[in-house]
Amino acid sequence: MPYPKDFIWGVATAAAQIEGGARDGGRGPSIWDAYAAAGKIKNNDTPSVACDSYHRFETDLANLKALGVNSYRLSIAWPRVMPSGTGALNPAGLAYYRRVFESLLEAGIAPNVTLYHWDLPQALEERGGWLSPDSGKWFADYADAMFRQYGDIVPMWVTINEPIAVYVGYGLGWFAPGYKDIARGNQARHNVLTAHGRAVEAFRASDAVGKIGIVIDIWKRHPATDSEADAAMVIDQDEDNWKFYTDRVFAGRYSDYLLKKLGREGTLMTIGPDDLRLGAVPLDFYGLNCYNRVVVSAEKEDKRDPGTGGNPHLEPQFYDRVIYDAVHLLRGLYNLQLPIYVTENGTFFGAEEVPDERGIVQDRYRQRYLAAMLESVEMLLKEGIDLRGYYLWSLMDNFEWTAGYSVRYGILRTDFTTLARTWKASAYWYRDYIRRASGREAANA
Repeated sequence: MPYPKDFIWGVATAAAQIEGGARDGGRGPSIWDAYAAAGKIKNNDTPSVACDSYHRFETDLANLKALGVNSYRLSIAWPRVMPSGTGALNPAGLAYYRRVFESLLEAGIAPNVTLYHWDLPQALEERGGWLSPDSGKWFADYADAMFRQYGDIVPMWVTINEPIAVYVGYGLGWFAPGYKDIARGNQARHNVLTAHGRAVEAFRASDAVGKIGIVIDIWKRHPATDSEADAAMVIDQDEDNWKFYTDRVFAGRYSDYLLKKLGREGTLMTIGPDDLRLGAVPLDFYGLNCYNRVVVSAEKEDKRDPGTGGNPHLEPQFYDRVIYDAVHLLRGLYNLQLPIYVTENGTFFGAEEVPDERGIVQDRYRQRYLAAMLESVEMLLKEGIDLRGYYLWSLMDNFEWTAGYSVRYGILRTDFTTLARTWKASAYWYRDYIRRASGREAANA
């Protein structure tokens, strides 16, 4: 195994998906609380309890230690530390995250902290949300407060996780806050990248000792056939999806293709005089979220959300070179030399995963998926690519956004009645893989 000794092995979660405690400790509501209250989530699920990690973090920490990871990617809930989105900080929320970060460090697990993993304070949505020209200042002020609170102990910061989620929420209506307006979606996702840049500038001006980056997901389109129509659809969908963000962050511009397309559609965003510079501020690392490819057909366009797959009763399919191809794609397009971390990678099951007589979910499909993905990581390392870490999504089954609790990504099974966490076979597999990769003797599962 070609892993360097300082390679990062982790798992990832997000506050809105695991914390719960929606009304506890002075937390304000987020846009996802409002979206769920409006009945927009499958089975009318809500994130109000989720995995209850807010009250059960010691249990989660014990599982992290047993897995043998040396990093944990998690997010700060903006409405927990700043309930109104701006202004006064919430002492109880601040104390909670201080305790979490210090506990992780004491266990030898480095916190990798995301500032925005989609849970905008509802109070800010009522003031315009990501459509507001003030949104960049709101986010920079929040980020600055977090750097001042935790900059002494957090070694890695992510500004925005998957900025495409903002477009999905404002343009397509599939995520909170639920608008279906492409022009709004384009403005909101433009604004969130400007906010990202302002937060990086706040980090550089602070005394924080860590490093900062952004996480952009890549779902590369592949043509279903060799037809010109399918090839054209690949270009169009790539431009409108991940390239919207990578072009801005790594090239400091939007492509001519995209600008002309949005202009024809009448959905072109307003671009401020300093916006493009802010979107391309220098970073310390890039976080790649990578799950699968998307096969497109002009004859029969597939409009499913790639994050939830197709028939939930079938084992998820995967393209085994998805990580490998994404890394080389970025290096080819932008000559990307930044250190890279795979900040999310995993697979789901769209139904109940039933434990066997020993109480373990035998999720062999997830083990096969992880083995293939990590083989790609090994290939990249052998080629000398500066890939410094891998975070599996996710530590445990959780609130999967619009899918609620119907989709399971965890390597730990969550019983959403008792909130007990139980190791799946994939958790033992990942534990042992880490031990082998780290030069430690594997234990028997």
